[in-house]
Amino acid sequence: MTPAVPEASLTALMHLLTEQALLSMGVPHPMVKEVPPANPTVARFYVDLLTVLREKTEGSRTDGETAQIDEILYQLRMRVMDLKPAPEPSVAPK
Repeated sequence: MTPAVPEASLTALMHLLTEQALLSMGVPHPMVKEVPPANPTVARFYVDLLTVLREKTEGSRTDGETAQIDEILYQLRMRVMDLKPAPEPSVAPK
């Protein structure tokens, strides 16, 4: 059985980006069996994408969409602050 595909909307886009941010933070998703380790750089990228989305849709969102994206960004920013920085790749001496 194939799950229903939601209608394309601003809310759907916000949730898609939120899911990706959470997965990048190492938060398990019920549909994913194996969660890769947290990647703070990628998590911050998705938070930045949501910030751009918020800025670019200013004046076009409903009150509900505005409240939703503001809450999403607040929650994600609180979580991303708790992430340890990604380790620097080690360079082997020549």
